[in-house]
Amino acid sequence: MSTLAPGESPVLSFRHMLSDAVCSFLHETGLSPADVGDPLSELIVTLSRYREEGEPLFPVAFLGDDLEGMLRVLGGREPVAIGRGPRTRETIQRALKQCAPLGQGRWWSLYVLLVPEGFAYGVFRTEPFPLEETPLERMRRAGDRSLRMVGVLQLAENIIELRAMGGLYRHVFLSGARVESTLPTVAMDELALGLTADVPEPARGYTRDFYRRVLFEAMQASHGTLVAVLPRRSEGSPLFVDGVLLEAPIDMVARVMRYHETREVEAASAVSSAAQLLRGMMATDGITVLRSDGVILGYNVFIRHPESLIREPARVGGARRRTYEVLCAWVGRQLTTAFFRSQDGAIACCRD
Repeated sequence: MSTLAPGESPVLSFRHMLSDAVCSFLHETGLSPADVGDPLSELIVTLSRYREEGEPLFPVAFLGDDLEGMLRVLGGREPVAIGRGPRTRETIQRALKQCAPLGQGRWWSLYVLLVPEGFAYGVFRTEPFPLEETPLERMRRAGDRSLRMVGVLQLAENIIELRAMGGLYRHVFLSGARVESTLPTVAMDELALGLTADVPEPARGYTRDFYRRVLFEAMQASHGTLVAVLPRRSEGSPLFVDGVLLEAPIDMVARVMRYHETREVEAASAVSSAAQLLRGMMATDGITVLRSDGVILGYNVFIRHPESLIREPARVGGARRRTYEVLCAWVGRQLTTAFFRSQDGAIACCRD
């Protein structure tokens, strides 16, 4: 065991541990840890809970040495150069400050490019349509490792997905969260499966992808969410005591398939507008109610809690967590799936 010099204090640096892990990852990608190890660590830490003027932002960032190849793989277009700087943490911080507010939603992504003098950075246009793959989905699917590129995405506060080509990835937890906790992407995939369990193929795959992408965007903007999924053809449940149940439920399968069969502008608009409507529903208080055949039934719905729960003030978790527990108790009976995300990022999904 090493002995500390007089006056020296022991220091355990999280940054050093993260940097070591990032450098190991970069070795596998073909990018030089000496060139980008420290800046990439800064990008990960800063994106893990990025805010401007107190508001959380969720830009997707890509770092590499070939902008043309990056755009080809990611489906990017029309790169807009913003600035340059040396390969330092300060350049990464400046790039985020200048580009992150531009990269909200799925319209624009941030790029950081290795150039001889350091980094060049900017944004590039991406396809926001919810039936098209996101840049990171395209990267996950790409098998070729010859392109040296890393993608960074915040999955939830203090949880980052670090992605490279050829299926190489890491999930980085930058808090005291238990690493065995359910990842947001896993819980949302479970919900998307529950929402399309009674949809026949090929519509099931298309509709599941639609819900998965829209749910992820809704989770980023949400203060917390509850979702209940009813069996197909259900119009409601005796569980519900208040809320908005649509007189004409929205059949997302019909909208999705109309677009895939016709590729008409009006069909695309119908899908996009329904996606925005669902995001709005999930931003309200209460429960968003959908069905296992892909239908949107209602929102702002509330249930009556059993007396046993009401009388337990010492229970861990808030009202949203307690409501989720009630919903889970009805999965397999009145419900097929229940989903919960708290304001602090806790997430869970229960399916029959």
